[in-house]
Amino acid sequence: MGGELNLAQHYFIGISIAQNVVDIAEHFRETYQLREKYKVIPHAEDLHITMRYIGELRDDHKASLSYELGKIAKDHTCFTTSITGLSFFGSPSGPRVVFLSVDAVSALCDLQRRIARRTEKIVGLERSIRFLPHITIAKKRKILDKMQFIKEVIPPVPIEINGFTLFAIHPGKSPSYETIMYFPLKKS
Repeated sequence: MGGELNLAQHYFIGISIAQNVVDIAEHFRETYQLREKYKVIPHAEDLHITMRYIGELRDDHKASLSYELGKIAKDHTCFTTSITGLSFFGSPSGPRVVFLSVDAVSALCDLQRRIARRTEKIVGLERSIRFLPHITIAKKRKILDKMQFIKEVIPPVPIEINGFTLFAIHPGKSPSYETIMYFPLKKS
């Protein structure tokens, strides 16, 4: 009773990423000492490509969202994309977010567009136009010192995309994302 805040549950739709990405994430985290410089270092199980952030999700929207996402999954075939390097959002001397770059193959962009449009319509979200596929490995700077990041390209590391997930976010936990529902894509 001592002033606890009862915050609404927040959700997003994303693609969990296979274990072979963890080694790449760790390499860059060590190279750039990201643990010392950033407050949020996602747990290995939390590495993902965000397809659409939802925020709060009313109970009366869950069934129709689940149904529509299931239809989208049945219309799309499994595909492959690749991790292509290290990049960031913000200034190279102190980026807000550091991430692994993901090749924006047409199958990924088409899937994201369908998920975003359908979700926006059902949940009543503003239309999102920009999609840059990425896997966040560090965010929320904790130091003010200047840093020197450079965008790096690596030989492509293939990742199989077999489905997508509706996640609930639990900020105080690690891992902090809970699978609510998984939507497998069609096998080719």
